[in-house]
Amino acid sequence: MSRDPFDHLRDMNPMPEDHPIYAPMGTADRIAGGPPRRQRPVWALAGGLALAALLAGGGWLLWIRGGSQEIAATSNPGTTQAPDTTTTTAPGVIRSDDTVVYFLVEDDGTQYLPGPYLIPVARSYAVLSHPVTDPVAQTLDFLLIGAYPGEEEALPPLASAIPEGTRLLGVDVSDGVATVDLSSEFVSGGGALSTRARVAQIIYTLTRFDEIDGVRFLIEGVPTSVLGSEGLVLDDPATRAGFDDLLPAVLIESPAYSTISGVSTPLAVSGTANVFEATVSLELLDQEGAVLWEGFTTATCGTGCRGDFTVEIPYEVGEDQLGTLVAWETSMEDGRRTNVRQHPVWLNGSGEGTTTTIDPIAALLSERYDLDKAIEATLAEIEAIEAQLVGLPADQGTDMRTQAAELNQYVFELREQLGRVYDELQALGAEFDIPCSGAGLGAAFVDQPDLPDPAQDMRHALFDAALSCDWETLRSFLDHATFSYSFGESGDPVAYWQREEFLHYRPMYYLAAILERPFGMIEDGDSTIYTWPSAQAYESWAQVPAAEREALRPLYDDLDFRSFDEFGAYLGFRVGIRSDEHGAQWIYAIAGD
Repeated sequence: MSRDPFDHLRDMNPMPEDHPIYAPMGTADRIAGGPPRRQRPVWALAGGLALAALLAGGGWLLWIRGGSQEIAATSNPGTTQAPDTTTTTAPGVIRSDDTVVYFLVEDDGTQYLPGPYLIPVARSYAVLSHPVTDPVAQTLDFLLIGAYPGEEEALPPLASAIPEGTRLLGVDVSDGVATVDLSSEFVSGGGALSTRARVAQIIYTLTRFDEIDGVRFLIEGVPTSVLGSEGLVLDDPATRAGFDDLLPAVLIESPAYSTISGVSTPLAVSGTANVFEATVSLELLDQEGAVLWEGFTTATCGTGCRGDFTVEIPYEVGEDQLGTLVAWETSMEDGRRTNVRQHPVWLNGSGEGTTTTIDPIAALLSERYDLDKAIEATLAEIEAIEAQLVGLPADQGTDMRTQAAELNQYVFELREQLGRVYDELQALGAEFDIPCSGAGLGAAFVDQPDLPDPAQDMRHALFDAALSCDWETLRSFLDHATFSYSFGESGDPVAYWQREEFLHYRPMYYLAAILERPFGMIEDGDSTIYTWPSAQAYESWAQVPAAEREALRPLYDDLDFRSFDEFGAYLGFRVGIRSDEHGAQWIYAIAGD
């Protein structure tokens, strides 16, 4: 759908076969009749190393640079102004900033949904040889010529759904609405998707201007609200709403896709995303692909809704160079990168050598996110396998048991990596969230009438604190001299549980869930230890009544029961509260033998 907009220029300006013209840009300006060019470095475009410039009156100046050679060509086809349309005018200035147009890219193999997708692409006013009197019209002209030579072969290649030959007849901006008049070519050819895509290109390009919220369309001066042979009905005015399906899951709005304009440090990145848990991972690469920065940010909405995100990325490179900004969503299934979006960005050099400016905390948090998703996905896979093994005799399902064992080993290795991340974050004094598995229990406290009141009150307080991961309340019940929280561990029980929560072991879930199970009693001199679950109070697993075994589900399944049977006793999580004439004391919460 995109095209080389300069074919007609080459036809009108054939190059001599034996003596091609190598005109410097100053000469090209004099040929075109434009003002002297401002001194500004012009970076080559990807692949074709070409730039195009609009001339006063709608003509074009094209120059193609190759090594030390510059080739100039001009054309002045003229444009028609719609009789009833006015174009806002302002004193002409030579502008050195950029504008943005929206082109289309196809799926690169990492997207969940098929393309094409809209992305913003920078266009520089600095290439123009005439004053910019109307930035809005000028931007539309940039859009209508399509992708520059080389951009169609880039990765990803840029394309346009706007039909070749479409001309801008006029544009007027009033009360937040841009009324754009296009030639009849705009509604020619293409199906429903092509029509929606070209309309979206116009709408997104125009509403990039702060003063424009909506767009009305004229075709050859005639207002229209239905476009194309497919009968696309437009709102009045048409807005970005309704075109979300043409956006990638992660859309980098700024910096726009650009091979011509440098970006300052820190690099201000903004965009929108509709990704799992609203988490967008990013990295900035130098021209060699080395990582200058990596981290992640959180959009204002996610998992089914599109939210905004912003992040500042510090960097330092020794010389001006073309880098790459990469944004993606981490797959919750296997931790791979999905919905990847890459923008070339010119990095401004400092002249002092390249410095990697990776924020160690941001890098660790990004690594944590990837590991979290990989662990969650693997645990879900293990759970699915174990569900298939329920009820199978021990001599059946060998392959599934082997697969589950391998996955458990993989989770163990992932947790080791995550433990390193936790320890390094702690060493850096970083602030980071600790998950709360207790919140996932979703149960209300139920009294156990046979408990004495002090033990009942303690059980209730522990249950509530576990549901909300109220670490300080839990800490207030601890007597470090007598409390047991793990075999072979010593230190701060709360710090231990926080680390276990970070590693997806869910100690608070088990603490609350175990307290829901039937309790047992162990006499200890003048006091009684109330222990949960009741299975802990029996000398052997064989003595545990069937009803009390079943009460342990779904915390434990047939495979766990088989291991208890082989060991001869209950091996799981247990909680103990000692009760005597002085009251109740929490004495242990142990994960297992």
